[in-house]
Amino acid sequence: MSKTTSTWINRLLALLFLVPATLHAAESDSGMITLLQGGVSYASGTDKGKPAAAFMKLRSGDKLTLANDARIQLVYFSGGRQETWRGAAQLEIGSTESRSALPGAQPEVRQLPAIALQQLTRAPNVMNDLKNRTGMVMVRALPTREKLRELDDTYAALRKDAAAEDVTPELYLLSGLQELKLYQDMKEVLEQMRQRQPDNPEVQAIYRQYSKLMGTAEGKGK
Repeated sequence: MSKTTSTWINRLLALLFLVPATLHAAESDSGMITLLQGGVSYASGTDKGKPAAAFMKLRSGDKLTLANDARIQLVYFSGGRQETWRGAAQLEIGSTESRSALPGAQPEVRQLPAIALQQLTRAPNVMNDLKNRTGMVMVRALPTREKLRELDDTYAALRKDAAAEDVTPELYLLSGLQELKLYQDMKEVLEQMRQRQPDNPEVQAIYRQYSKLMGTAEGKGK
């Protein structure tokens, strides 16, 4: 085999491995909405001008349009950047932060600890699962003390630095409890979320569905 042929084969192989990796990176979630008030619409692919919702996942390239009365909080999974935007703005979601199309619009920025990020990446799926679940098996697991201590300590640290209406700490705790299969403990966390964001229809819907599932599961256990 000639040196030229070998070089082209190596380049082709590199390209074949690179393309799937690039596609996977493009399709991965950048972050999620953890607080939404007022008018906010989003555009993603063929979906344009649709109302945004709390706890929805966002990908790089998505666009958000905020009305004058809007307030939105975003958490980026890579790097842990938390942004709070207020008032009119046009945002494009990046991989680690948002870009504003309107001059002068700037977010309040906070950095979340790295220990919480891995758990938070699962939170949107947890919320969607609770909202759409039709059954639940109430089997209480026996997690290690170390896992529970880490979960509780990280939650306490997140809660200490978070605003009263910020439910990011609760999303972290909820995801951890589901992973440990401590389903009965999740109701109190959902109740706290309801109190912190009483006007959030997503929280209300998830709480109602979860309470219904809990009632059914506990009835079958008698």
